[in-house]
Amino acid sequence: MVKETYAPPTFLKWASGDVAKDYPGKTFMISCNEAIARGAIEAGVKVVAAYPGSPLQYTIESLAMAAKIYPSMHVEWSSNEKVAYDVALGAAMAGVRALSPMKQLGMNVIIDSLVQGANLGPSGLVLAVGDDPGALETENEMDTRYLARYAEVPVIEPTSIQEVKDYTFQAFELSEKVKLPVVVRITTGLAYQRAPVTFGEIRHDIRERKPSFDKNRRWLLGDAFPWPMKPFGAKHMRFHDELPVKEWENTVGSLPKADYTEKVVDELPWNTLVFGGDAQFGVIAVGECYQEAMEAIKFLGAEEKVAILKLVTSYPLPKSKVAEILEKTEKVLVVEQIEPFVETEVRALSANMDRHAKIFGKLTGDIPICNEVTRNMIGRALGKMLNVTFLPKEEEERIERGKNLLYRELFFINVPRFCPGCPELAAGFALKTVCNELYGDDVTFIGDVGCYGMLAVPPLNASHANLSMGSGISMASGIYHAGSKDKIIAYIGDSTFFHSGMSALVNAVYNKANLLLYVLDNRTTGNTGHQPHPGAFGITATREPTKILDIEEIVKSFQVDYVKVVDPYNFEETTKTLREALEVKGVAVVIARQTCALLAQRIKGLIAK
Repeated sequence: MVKETYAPPTFLKWASGDVAKDYPGKTFMISCNEAIARGAIEAGVKVVAAYPGSPLQYTIESLAMAAKIYPSMHVEWSSNEKVAYDVALGAAMAGVRALSPMKQLGMNVIIDSLVQGANLGPSGLVLAVGDDPGALETENEMDTRYLARYAEVPVIEPTSIQEVKDYTFQAFELSEKVKLPVVVRITTGLAYQRAPVTFGEIRHDIRERKPSFDKNRRWLLGDAFPWPMKPFGAKHMRFHDELPVKEWENTVGSLPKADYTEKVVDELPWNTLVFGGDAQFGVIAVGECYQEAMEAIKFLGAEEKVAILKLVTSYPLPKSKVAEILEKTEKVLVVEQIEPFVETEVRALSANMDRHAKIFGKLTGDIPICNEVTRNMIGRALGKMLNVTFLPKEEEERIERGKNLLYRELFFINVPRFCPGCPELAAGFALKTVCNELYGDDVTFIGDVGCYGMLAVPPLNASHANLSMGSGISMASGIYHAGSKDKIIAYIGDSTFFHSGMSALVNAVYNKANLLLYVLDNRTTGNTGHQPHPGAFGITATREPTKILDIEEIVKSFQVDYVKVVDPYNFEETTKTLREALEVKGVAVVIARQTCALLAQRIKGLIAK
């Protein structure tokens, strides 16, 4: 057993305790993660729950420091994103303000609770979600706005770090007004910016208000209609119903909730439309793209020729302002990160207009459908509309050519590697050595999501499939039940085991799969910055002592057919144990346990914290 040791936080340059202090009116240079934290603190947030995920994991570090200053605030690392969202939802149902930050793939994990949770009409519930144009640090270039629209919850897209702070605050206000969760969408280009931000007043009174869970309210049916007026759980029908009832009269007047939400968003002052001179051309710039669009317009000297709609609320759209720019211009360029989400909505709106501008964007090929939208991309598309040539600076062109060369033409040279001395590399080498001896090519390796994803690349090449967190065990079970004659091996990390591996392992045991589960336990959530989890460190997000859950004991309770813990640095012991486990008929589990090499060095003070 490895002795548990306190793990100092990683990358604190993105987090600071200063954002928790009462400094109204003062300006500080802070990161985007700090700005989210500050906005939530100013809003009087009381409960914060998250699972680590780039690029927003450092928000929790700042809020954890705040919780040490304000004891009534609760901040936690949850075991997965759905658990985190449900914790925040429960807090909102109890009448306090709650926040759940996550990466975009976390939206996939919470979607069941998000859709049904919106049915409950929670107030003061905000999700900060980090999207990743270009998939630079995640598995997919996913656009969370489609899932938000699926759940019918509003989306706010700040255009600057100051707005990140301000609109995180306003998101809580909006949530309480429309009685829905509200998504604050951050893209990586904004997530890693740092800028001067002027602080506002902290609403201590909101944070300190007493919880008020209304046990007389029909939470199971949502907040719009009592039984039996609508079918049980028919959220979509209640959301769009044209006959509001008494419970809603003080909130939405005579409007259905969907129309009321659109009306509130349409009247918000955050979306601004500015016409330059007698502009015949327009740009609808969404979120972070507003910065890039304004730079492109200035670079072209086209301020008097172009109308600019700064779009902060991408769902629902501010229809009156969108209609105005479409009516008063000849051509409109829509610029946004990842999918043509707003562009599609704008086109749908234009279909009901007698006359509107011609719309350009991703759907016309004027803006690339993939990768991060840049000033140069917008400048070229805008120049084409204006019939002028956009010539970026020679240095910018050289940088862009270099990026294209590295990311596309020479991508093979950028193969990910394990950190020097990584115990997971040692564990993988032992596994591959034994499998080569016993099975040759007659073995199927099914991976999972984490640092150990590097087992898939040379020289080990020990992964034939990798999908999402917790999927490896179930996929391996499916391959076995399909009748494969290979030896089936699944591997998973310790944090991912707690995230979503346990239910998959129970299923494998119950349904009599025949496979080896290799748990690569490096005692931390290593891939996102060495955050604690239920089986590591024995500390919470706020560095309070807590229990350590032992994966070996948990696995034993699942009645697996074999389980043993090894030190992957001990090659002889590890290979011997793997040979034993591979002979087992049923579900065998080997736990390769050793502290992350980088973390061990940091604990010893040998490298920077």
